[in-house]
Amino acid sequence: MPLSPVAEPVILCGRPFFIGPTVCAACAEAAQTKAQPKERSRWERICPELYRYTDLARLEDELRRQSYDEQWIQDVLRWQYGSQGLLLVGPTGVGKSRLMWLLLRRLLDEQHRNALFLNAVRFRTGLQTAARDSTTEEFVRRLARPDVLFWDDLGQMHLTGAASEMLLHLVEERVCTGRPILATTQYAGREMDAQFERPETGQAIRRRLNEFCRLVTVRQVREQRGVASLQPAARR
Repeated sequence: MPLSPVAEPVILCGRPFFIGPTVCAACAEAAQTKAQPKERSRWERICPELYRYTDLARLEDELRRQSYDEQWIQDVLRWQYGSQGLLLVGPTGVGKSRLMWLLLRRLLDEQHRNALFLNAVRFRTGLQTAARDSTTEEFVRRLARPDVLFWDDLGQMHLTGAASEMLLHLVEERVCTGRPILATTQYAGREMDAQFERPETGQAIRRRLNEFCRLVTVRQVREQRGVASLQPAARR
């Protein structure tokens, strides 16, 4: 605790008098604390600014106006840390990324997990740098180590054959060590496979995610309810 400033003596009738501070110690400490910048939390350090101020009530209201079932919101927020990840599938613009970042806030700031945020651009850029420096295996190990790996908008950008193979390797590494993957995507079934240069690799990635992630689908109320899956619909 910092020492209080020494009071200057006041001379009265030739005698020095020391007059104490006029602000109480608690108020002085509060003022000093307020002046110091607040340290950012783990979540704030990795969360994009766009998602830091999500208003959940406003998001729910917007979904109701668009006739979306709101159950998926609670399905996401109630997810508990474990080896089974979470895959959130739905159209663009419904708030998938916002909900995932709200979930991550609990995992990082309340449960003190560590997490890594990825998207296609971050993954591809990191992989290119690692390939140039001959550190590709170490790059994958760094992605496999965190408690949580969050991939936003999986399939949004095409990955080359080599990058797709490395993504499959990463998924396998995390599955084998029981570390979950959280992901959002707007693709399902063969649409997901087609986002990869080698559809067979995309199919393998999709199978692993279906097996080791809980699937939550954003649906409109008027849609027929059923068991959600990234597997393609069976032909009649």
